[in-house]
Amino acid sequence: MSHRRFEDAAGDAPLVVPVQRAGSASIQAIETIYLAHYRDVYRYLLGLTRSSDDAEEITSEVFERALRAWDGPPGRALPWLLLTARRIATDRWRRGRRLARILIAPWMHRTDDAGEQRTEFWEWFEAVSRVLTDHQREVLVLRYQRDLTNADIARIMGMSESGVRSLVARALEALRSHPELL
Repeated sequence: MSHRRFEDAAGDAPLVVPVQRAGSASIQAIETIYLAHYRDVYRYLLGLTRSSDDAEEITSEVFERALRAWDGPPGRALPWLLLTARRIATDRWRRGRRLARILIAPWMHRTDDAGEQRTEFWEWFEAVSRVLTDHQREVLVLRYQRDLTNADIARIMGMSESGVRSLVARALEALRSHPELL
């Protein structure tokens, strides 16, 4: 068994995974996917877990699974990666691990993973988190911050596309009922 080291383009911690039965084409595809989506997966998990250690650990596991299982085109990898990340986080939460919550929660007095000040989005998101349910927050992040389609969100959240549309509409209606947040 050999090991493969993937470097994040932003200079974040590298991912080192054992490589078994993976041809060079699949390794190159996963390396492309890793470079394109590492930060998206990590930030999604950081929002779910509220722990940089857990987010890093689960992100590594997501890409290790991708190395073993991904066989689609690199351009369609993000929904699969986020669904895998959500499933791993949910499994850990169900087993009673350190994850306090699996759904997006406000970031209380924190900075982002690069040590920079929070963006305006996260400051606003913190304020609206008291108004929305966990599912409403998650669907808005996936739709408007990650810019995913309803079909992709439906796969990630395990619901129908019409359910996603309905959930987005209810979340937006909840926000409209609090004009101070808009």
